Amino acid sequence: MDLVIVGDRSDFLAIAVVNLAKEQGFVAEILDVCAAAQLFTVSIDSGCAIVTPDIPLLLRMPAPSTIREDFDASFQYGECLATLWAAAALMKSTVINRPTPFSAWGRASNSTVLTEVRAGLSPEGMEVFSLHPPAPAQQLVNQQWYLQDMTTFTDTPWPEIPGGEGPYRAYYSDSEPAYEMVVVLGEQAWRSTTAPLEHLQLESRSISVMKPLDITFGVVIWSISPDLDHAVLFRVNPFPSLQQVQFVWHSLAPALIQAFFP
Repeated sequence: MDLVIVGDRSDFLAIAVVNLAKEQGFVAEILDVCAAAQLFTVSIDSGCAIVTPDIPLLLRMPAPSTIREDFDASFQYGECLATLWAAAALMKSTVINRPTPFSAWGRASNSTVLTEVRAGLSPEGMEVFSLHPPAPAQQLVNQQWYLQDMTTFTDTPWPEIPGGEGPYRAYYSDSEPAYEMVVVLGEQAWRSTTAPLEHLQLESRSISVMKPLDITFGVVIWSISPDLDHAVLFRVNPFPSLQQVQFVWHSLAPALIQAFFP
C-alpha cells in the first residue's frame, strides 16, 4: 500500500484521490479511524520514534460527536484515535492535515470570529450562539441577520428558522451575499471562479489564513462585498467536498500527487 486516506468510504473526494493514485500506478485505500490505527505501530529506538509502515496519509476524519451514544464504542474510538494521532504526527512521510499537539483537526472553529482570531485576523463582524433562535438586536443597513443550525449547518435569513434542533449561530452578512471559494494545498491556492477579484489577492490571503490554523489542505470561503472591493472571511473547511474542489481539480490533482510522492 502506497497511500492511506483516513475517512469515510462513501466520501467522494477520498474516492477521487484513490482513483487518482491508481492512475499514477500507486495503491491507495480508504480506512476508517480504527482500521487505520490497527495498521500502524509506533515504537521507540534509541530515543527516536519509528512508525511502521511509514506511508503518506490524507486525514479526512471529522471530529467525533460531543454526544456519547455508546460508551464502549466511544472508548474504542478514543483509543484508536490516540494511536492514529501519534502515528500521523510522528511519521516522516507526507501527512496532509498532520495532527499537532493541539488538535487532530486543525484550529478552525465553527465560530468565524474565533477562526479569524486564531488566523491572526481582526474580526469584522459579530456572532451570537444560543440554544434558541436569537432575534437581531438591531437592523443594519444592507445587512441581513442569518441563523445557522449547528447540527445541520444550514443557514437561513431571519426570520426563517433553519432545519434542525439547534443550538444556533447567528450573524450579520450582506443582504445579497456573494462568495468565493479558494482551495489551498500547502503553499498553493486556486480560486474556484474567474470573477475579476485579482485585486483582493484571495489566494495569498487564504494561504496566510491556513498556516496558523495548522491546516495543509482545505477550502477558505470569503464573503465578497457587492462592489467587489472587499472580502471578509466567512468559513474555513478542513474537510472540503469533491463538489467544492471540482472546479480546480485539474490543478489540485497533480499537486496532490506531487505532495504525496515528491
